[in-house]
Amino acid sequence: MAAPAGYSARLMLAGMLLGLGASACWALANVVVQRAGRAVGALRGLLWAQVIGVALSALGAIAFDDRSAPFSAATAGWVAVAGVSALLAYVCLFYAFEHGRLTLAVPIMSSWAVIASASSFVLFHERLTGGELVGAAAVIAGAVVVARHAQRTEPSARGTQPRWLLASIGAAIGFGVLIPAMRRMSPVFGSVGTIGAVYLADLVLALPLAIGFRINLAPPRGRAWLPVFLAGFFETAGSVCIVLGARSAPLAVVSPLASLAAAFTVAYAWAILGERPSRGVLVGGLLVSAGVVVLAL
Repeated sequence: MAAPAGYSARLMLAGMLLGLGASACWALANVVVQRAGRAVGALRGLLWAQVIGVALSALGAIAFDDRSAPFSAATAGWVAVAGVSALLAYVCLFYAFEHGRLTLAVPIMSSWAVIASASSFVLFHERLTGGELVGAAAVIAGAVVVARHAQRTEPSARGTQPRWLLASIGAAIGFGVLIPAMRRMSPVFGSVGTIGAVYLADLVLALPLAIGFRINLAPPRGRAWLPVFLAGFFETAGSVCIVLGARSAPLAVVSPLASLAAAFTVAYAWAILGERPSRGVLVGGLLVSAGVVVLAL
């Protein structure tokens, strides 16, 4: 494949590898989030993973970011939106991974890409291409297939949905609103610094709720620190990879490769964790993965 104008073959290769690195980091983050939640509890694991994420984001922002806009009242509004949506997204993500199976939860959460596209269309009047509509349809179809399977096979109270399934849907909604908000924040905070700003806004909202509900927020002990630290590390490292990748190659090349985290997570859960999804779930997962890549093109 010939390199686009202005990009050498070496830079293109570096950008593509960084895009794949972002997917690998986010897939590993999914795995260790599950372990962190089961080790110390969803909310406690989330708190300390985000504290680590804030510190790493600050270092990444100093090293890699360029900020091109001043802080304004509009920025404060987007920070508030990002904080609320991040709180919903991450609390639901940690809960769903703590109690559910990765092969079922991850494809459902991946429908955030459709919600983000719809949010951009409604709020920012961005046009949706025919390919993006096809990708959105594939994601929705795949998520519905996986959700229906989860309803039939996962234990729950009679006549109710499994709570982790509802949490997976909540995470998709949260991330679907969060990602467009982060795009509005990035000129002010920088691409990596925005991650830290979101984590801080999330923590400011979460701490009073956690204290009010008397949730144990003590630091993890001993070996429990490892999955918590890795959750914060890999989540932030994925963002750094895509920022650096976009500097080496066109975003149209990097983004689809960075959108394979769901496929990588399901593959890991199948090969390492021994989860054996049914044929219908595999088809649904493939539809979601393909749709997310198409949306990123």
